[in-house]
Amino acid sequence: MLLLLLLLGPGYGLGALVHQSPRRTICKSRTSLRMECHTEGVQATSVAWYRQLPQETFDLIALSTVNSAIKYEKNFTKEKFSISHPNLSFSSMTILNAHPDDGGLYFCGARDTALGRNKTLQQEPLQQISFLSTQKL
Repeated sequence: MLLLLLLLGPGYGLGALVHQSPRRTICKSRTSLRMECHTEGVQATSVAWYRQLPQETFDLIALSTVNSAIKYEKNFTKEKFSISHPNLSFSSMTILNAHPDDGGLYFCGARDTALGRNKTLQQEPLQQISFLSTQKL
């Protein structure tokens, strides 16, 4: 049995709020896991999704802009990390075909750049989400 951790947490900044869900999930290998990022008090024109693997630094997975093409970073693909950003208050990322190597810290960051507002939201301390992957020995 392999235990993988995914971490997400709500964040507050400039009177705005970012909710990330789920807070706790159990997921088997080769299934999908969907994470959601909701904003309040800000128009999230841009949303960035990040991952930190154990003992490594944060990596930007992709940057999304409302109703535009997602810009994936090197080593990340839409076939593995499916991202949607249909409006100014919601974005989601689905890890497809989850595998123990996908375990780590995942979170979104939102930015309001419309009409020169340029508000950046800050994260509150992260809260733990876990998903469990099992294999027969």
